Amino acid sequence: MSKLLKQRLAALFMDVYKLSGFRVKKITRPLEAGEIRTVAIYSTTALGDLLLNTPAIVAIKKHFPAAKIILVVNKRNAQLVENSDLFDDVLFWNGKVNGVLRLVKALRRDKPDATFILHSHTPYDIIAATLSRSDIILKDIYLNDYQGHDTFILNRFLSGHYDHRGDGFIPVISQKSKLLKLIGIDDMPTDMIIPFSYKAEKCARRTLGVHLGASSGERCWPIENFVTVIRRVMQTFSDVDIVLLGGPGEVERNRQFLTLLGEPLAARITDLAGKTSLKQLTEKIASLTCLLVGDTGPMHISIAVRTPTIIMFPSLRASVGTRPQQDQARHQVLIARSEKDNMAALDVDSVNVALFNALSSATSVENAPAAGGSRVS
Repeated sequence: MSKLLKQRLAALFMDVYKLSGFRVKKITRPLEAGEIRTVAIYSTTALGDLLLNTPAIVAIKKHFPAAKIILVVNKRNAQLVENSDLFDDVLFWNGKVNGVLRLVKALRRDKPDATFILHSHTPYDIIAATLSRSDIILKDIYLNDYQGHDTFILNRFLSGHYDHRGDGFIPVISQKSKLLKLIGIDDMPTDMIIPFSYKAEKCARRTLGVHLGASSGERCWPIENFVTVIRRVMQTFSDVDIVLLGGPGEVERNRQFLTLLGEPLAARITDLAGKTSLKQLTEKIASLTCLLVGDTGPMHISIAVRTPTIIMFPSLRASVGTRPQQDQARHQVLIARSEKDNMAALDVDSVNVALFNALSSATSVENAPAAGGSRVS
């Protein structure tokens, strides 16, 4: 079923549901803290999307300090949010239609006064918010939600939305800030945070982390290029340890990398792909001297824990939404010289220079972040 057909069927369903007497309230003025007792926040997509939403989540909690905050999140990100002080309750939903009724039943126990759909799956997120009878429903609408139309088909079921087509491509965090301005939140921070308390591992030596994978092929730098630059690092810096990171999806890429690198160098590298939980991955990244990574979840973790990060993007356009908005002097952003997304167009020399600069400036092991996500300076 096409996305457009899904939206049209959702509109028909919600028009029928209006016969029950429910009507979403339109935003006509700023919302005061005392008006809202329960807030639902939807962030049901990838790890990086959740971290990009944390500045907005912090701002919402600050604006409604007495409200109960319910996070709706994908189960795979559970370790990031369970037992977090940011949320009073966490509900798991994969964004698919077969989980809508179960989610609605859980939400109706508290009946949200306001729902913020920061990043989720259209149209099922709006259906769930409507069936939960949330008085206020706000959504950050992405370009693909318009499906070629001048207006978003489901606009009339929202209290308000941010349409970033007029602004062109802007950072994702800025999109959320503009959405929150609709209800009078004008002081949203730009810093991503880790929602749970963490403590960096202790490292006796400088350690370079390398993440070879990404969610799509165009975001992956060729394995042969990784081999070239890591071989150079190991020849230049004998006192730097190398750690390969990743989830199950990186196991095969890491194996190919180590095979191409060959012995004896491969024996000096620690491969953690598929061997760490999200919490362990966060604490490992927080301990690194530097992380070499593409546009993927561990990049956002690294920025949030303030680890110096070398970030590789396949094009200028691809970099706009997710490049660092915090501690910009700490990180190096490398962009492939390509009109289309083509990571192979990022030259090896640029990455070599970035690695040399990062490792040379780190003359000793970085001060480790303290529990709770702040780095000791």
